Parts: sequence; structure tokens; C-alpha cells
Amino acid sequence: MAFNSVRIAMIWPWAKTAAQSAGIATAADVTTQWFMNKGNVPEIATSKAGVSTNLDMRRAASIGAFGFFYSGGLQRLIYQKFDASFGTKATMQVVAKKVAADSFLHGPILYVPAFYMVTGLLQGKSLDEAFGRLCVMYKDTVATYLMIWPAAMFGLFWAVPESRRIVTLACLAFGEKAVYSMMELNRQNSSELVVSVDVRIDEVQKFAALEVNSVASEKEALASGGFQEGLIW
Repeated sequence: MAFNSVRIAMIWPWAKTAAQSAGIATAADVTTQWFMNKGNVPEIATSKAGVSTNLDMRRAASIGAFGFFYSGGLQRLIYQKFDASFGTKATMQVVAKKVAADSFLHGPILYVPAFYMVTGLLQGKSLDEAFGRLCVMYKDTVATYLMIWPAAMFGLFWAVPESRRIVTLACLAFGEKAVYSMMELNRQNSSELVVSVDVRIDEVQKFAALEVNSVASEKEALASGGFQEGLIW
């Protein structure tokens, strides 16, 4: 019984932090979807209150799950490894090493690929589809990561205690997740627009072809009728 109490006491702080990270990440995606959909009133199903009802909750849940397991678990372990490797002193040299490791190793090599692969698979995409999504979004996401995080990480490693890092990170990541969601939704909307335009062009071409064929048929019918009338006369 005492052993179980000790295990719960050890696991609970991690689970609590992970749950907070998941909630913040989910809220960021839902908020972004709502604002992105708000401008498309004619195409969006709305409730009586005027709030968009077509939010992709599976997508939001996938980002929340990533926030729980990766940000709340694996990422915390990685930052603890940074402490063990570079030290825990809040000096310029130590903090700069941690920021460099996060910006140029952890982010591009592990965090960004894991984000798109895990959330893609949880959203029901195949392995190939999730990998294709990663390839399409990778360059822009890494560039955004390098713009957002180095300064924030410097403050995080400099001033925030280890036990509070993930919650603080999750609060800062609200904006990050919103930016990533906005980037992907914009790309999806652009793709859908291109497909819609292609379909419309195809429909117009088919209609034009039918009109040409119809006119040609009418001309042939008139010519045939005139020839027959000439034979009768």
C-alpha cells in the first residue's frame, strides 16, 4: 500500500503537468479553428448563437494528445537531459548551449517531425499521408520554430524552475500551436480553392464542348433537311 502511494506521489506531478499541457494545446487549436472559420460565414454551419459548429474536434484532440504525451512527458525528459549534460546554473554559457541544442537539434530533428506524424496518424491519416503532410509543412514550421522559440527558451532555461517549465512552455506554446494550426488551415483552404477552381474550369469546358456539339448537330440537321427538300423539288 505504501509502495503504491509512493508511485502515485511520483507520477501525479508529471500527469498533472501533462494534462495542463494537453488542455492548453487543445484550446489553442480550437481557438484558431474558430477564428479561421469565422470569416467564412456563408460556407459555415452555425448554431443559433452564431458560433461555428463544424470545428474539427478530432484534430484538436490529436494536438491535445501530443501535448500530453510529448510535451508533458518526452520533452520534459529531454530538457532534464539538457540539465544533466550542460548544467543547471543560470549563466549565459550554460543557457546558450541549451537554447542551441533545442533550436538546432531537438526542434528540427525530433519535435517538428513528431508533431506532424503523431497528430496526422491520430487524425486517421495513413503513414504515407502523415509523412506527406510533414514534407509539405516541414520547412515553414522549422522556420517558424526558429523565429518563435530561441528567445523564449532563453528565458525559460534562465529563470523558470524545472518543475514549472512544461506548464510555462505550454502557455507560450498556445501561440505556437495557433500559428501552426493557422499555417496548415491556410494551406488546406488554398488547396481546396485550387481544386474548386479546377472543377469549375472542367465543368465550363465540358459545357462548352456540349454546346459546340449541339450547334454542330443542329447545322448538320439543317443541311440534311435542305438537301432532302432539294431532292423533293
